[in-house]
Amino acid sequence: MPHDYLCFCSKDLNFFAKHALSFNTDHSRLYMPLIKFKYFIVFLFLWGCIEDQPTNDWETFVTFKKGNFPLLIVAPHGGDLKPQWIQNRECEGAVTVQDQYTLGIAFQIENELRKRGYNPYMLLANIHRIKIDLNRPLATSFCIDNTPEGLWNLFHNQIETYRSEVINQFGRGLLIDLHGHGHTNQRIELGYLLSGEQLRNIKENEFRSSDGSSIQSMIANHPDKLSLLELLRGQHSLGTLLSMAGYPSVPSIDDPAPSKGDPFFSGGTITQRYGSKNRAGVDAIQIELNRQNVRETSSDREQFSQEFAQILIDYMHLHYYDILEKR
Repeated sequence: MPHDYLCFCSKDLNFFAKHALSFNTDHSRLYMPLIKFKYFIVFLFLWGCIEDQPTNDWETFVTFKKGNFPLLIVAPHGGDLKPQWIQNRECEGAVTVQDQYTLGIAFQIENELRKRGYNPYMLLANIHRIKIDLNRPLATSFCIDNTPEGLWNLFHNQIETYRSEVINQFGRGLLIDLHGHGHTNQRIELGYLLSGEQLRNIKENEFRSSDGSSIQSMIANHPDKLSLLELLRGQHSLGTLLSMAGYPSVPSIDDPAPSKGDPFFSGGTITQRYGSKNRAGVDAIQIELNRQNVRETSSDREQFSQEFAQILIDYMHLHYYDILEKR
């Protein structure tokens, strides 16, 4: 849609506001409800126009928070904002569904961590996935309209900045990429850049799979020298910690790998780019949350956020305690 049709120009807005808000102001109390309603309508009009003005200032569409703990939490698909001046992604293969409640869950997890004295680095997208997919390479993050290219650069540059900061301050750390899936099997899926087939055959190909995983730095620097197999589905693996808390997860000690034919998300662009598959320092795990007992109700989301925050703390102290003890 041409920008000229989205809103009046600023001087027309000022004229409209001045005259609309001055009308009937000298009337008696009888007209006050009408006047208040008029104020409300003008406010909505002005707010809608402000929100739909094209901008190169992308800060509205993201939330960044600097931390002091070697944990980065990223949530790229939970935003609600749909600026009309950015075309919807309607090309073939474009996935535009929102990962419902993941933005709110990310904030709740952060709040629970802060209550316990841990401040993670937060990188959250407030924009809806129908406008841009921040978990894809730049070239495929939009369809025809490249307007939000600056937003993609801002988001990924900030991940890079925080990642470098964690390495400089701690030596290594962990990135959690938070998503939500709609698969029938109600379990949390943990993506280490290993396919379902690789997870099923991990015992036979553990050495080869470790080279392709997103947690190579954890394997190479683990203070207890745990193997990939132990980190994926051992007693202290993330999946097992979640399962023990009542949240079925794969891979874990109870559910080592998805069955053949089961849909499974192994990790996307953020896990690939910022994990330790291709460069050392920060490990990455994609967390795909199911709906039942996790995202379905507000009480589910609150309970999960509380428990997952503690699980993350426990996980960090199990696998990164050497760097935490130095602080």
